[in-house]
Amino acid sequence: MATNAENIRARDAKVIAAAWRLIASTGVASLTVKALADEAGVAPSPMLYTMPSQAVVRERAMEAIAPSVRDRVSALPGDLEEGSERSRALLTLLLPLDEERWLESSVLVALSACALTEPGLQPAWREVDGTIRDVCAQALRALGIRGDVVALDHLHTFMNGLVAQLLNRGEDRSPQWALTALDHELQSYGR
Repeated sequence: MATNAENIRARDAKVIAAAWRLIASTGVASLTVKALADEAGVAPSPMLYTMPSQAVVRERAMEAIAPSVRDRVSALPGDLEEGSERSRALLTLLLPLDEERWLESSVLVALSACALTEPGLQPAWREVDGTIRDVCAQALRALGIRGDVVALDHLHTFMNGLVAQLLNRGEDRSPQWALTALDHELQSYGR
């Protein structure tokens, strides 16, 4: 039998998943208590116990992104050799090429805009951005590039732009377009 704490964690996970779906489909403004409770399939009263406001829901939704990225990176096969194959595999994990990553990226972009004016979101945004930057640094290390801040800044910016392009032009551009752009970027590092 689950403990009360386990039940609360399970309910909160359902609420965060529902928040991601609502943000991605109808925008941040759709995070009303009723809409969120309906989408999550939970009663509003217990939900409000751990997520008493829209601001808290937005923060928790943003906080869930970095662990999701880190989990994908950790799940990469350990037998991938260093070099362009490993670098490409790492960076591909950041692209919205499947339903889960599309949802995550949509939430990240939407909440990143909110973080500009909501101080409470900024720590979670910095953690997510730092996680993305860490993946970019790992990709560069796989190519034998270490300590090159300019290259890291460039790759980090490139990946953020590529994600935005895929989200905003998703129906017009196939995943192959993004992978070709990524391959071209990796070739620019001369490895």
